Amino acid sequence: MIFELDSPDIRWANEITAHTWRGRAQRAVEAACAVGLPEALADGPATAEAAARCAGDLDPGMVEKVLIVLAAMGLVARDGDRWRLTPKAEATLLPEAPLYQGNILAHHAQVGAFWADLEAVLRGEEGGWVYAPDGHDRMRSYRDFVLGMHNLAMAGRAAAFCQHVDLSGRRTLVDVGGGPASYAMALCERYPSLSATVLDVPEAVEIARGLIERFGMADRVRAEVGDWNDVEFGTNVDAILMSNVLHGPGRGARARLAKAHRALAPGGRLLVQDFVMNPDRTGPLVPAVFNLMVGAYSLTELRDLIIEAGFAEPNVQAMPELYESTILTAEKPG
Repeated sequence: MIFELDSPDIRWANEITAHTWRGRAQRAVEAACAVGLPEALADGPATAEAAARCAGDLDPGMVEKVLIVLAAMGLVARDGDRWRLTPKAEATLLPEAPLYQGNILAHHAQVGAFWADLEAVLRGEEGGWVYAPDGHDRMRSYRDFVLGMHNLAMAGRAAAFCQHVDLSGRRTLVDVGGGPASYAMALCERYPSLSATVLDVPEAVEIARGLIERFGMADRVRAEVGDWNDVEFGTNVDAILMSNVLHGPGRGARARLAKAHRALAPGGRLLVQDFVMNPDRTGPLVPAVFNLMVGAYSLTELRDLIIEAGFAEPNVQAMPELYESTILTAEKPG
C-alpha cells in the first residue's frame, strides 16, 4: 500500500516537520516583541489597526496575522475585533514583569543569522553569530544577551540550580563570568551566611549592578570588573561558580579550571553548570544544538578536565529535563 495512515516511519516524518512549525511560531513571538506588540496591548484590548499604530505604524493586516499566531499559543485572546493580552503574556512579555522573557527572545532572533547561514558554514564559507548583525545596535544586542540569561534564570533555572547544590557552611563565593549575577543572588538568598563576588567584563558588570540594586542584594553580592582571561579568581575562596562559561574545546576551559583550583581554599567547592553532551556525543538535543553554534563538552571530557585541574571526582547531577543542563560539583582536596 502506497498511502498508509500510520507507521513508525510516518510518525518520524511528522516529528521532523513539527519542529519546523515550532520554529516559525517562535519567530512570530520574537518579531511581535521586537516591534512592541505586547506593549501596544498593555493598556487593554485594541484592534489590530490600533495596535499597529501604537507599535509604530505597522502593517495592520500582518499585525492581525501575527496576533492570530499568538492567540494559537495562548498569548492573546480575541474579543470581537479587539485583541487582549492573556495572563501568560502579561507575565512573560511585558518588560516590567518579573518573568519577562523578551531579552532572551531578542537574543535568539539575533543569532538567527547563524542558522540562516548554516549551509554556507558547512561549506567552509564565512558565517556565524555576532552580537550585532546588520541593523542592530551592538550594545543593545549585548544587553539582550546578558539580560536574556537573567530571563532564563528567573524562569525557574536559578531556583532549580540551588536545589541541586550544597553550599552549607560556605561564606564566600566567586561567580566567574556571572553576567547578570542572577545565580550569585539566588545562592545568597538560599544561604544567608554566603556573600558573593561576580567577575565579568565592564558591560556585564554595569547590568549586574543594576539588578543587584533592584533586588536589594548589594550588602551580600557585588559585581567587579575582571576578564577571566586576565585576572585570578581570588584567594582562599570557599566556592567558585562557573555557569555556562566553560562550553567546549577551544574555549579556554583548562586555564579557567586551573585558576579556580588556585583560588579555592582546601576543601573549597567548584560548581559547574553547562550544556553537556552524553559520553558518546550523540545528544541530548539541546546540548547538541548548542555545540553546533558555540561548543559543548561530553560528560566524560568535562569530568576529565575537572580532575586534571586537581579536583576530586566530580558529583554529576542533571537539571530537570526542561532546562537541559548538567551540574558538576567537585572539591579541592584538603
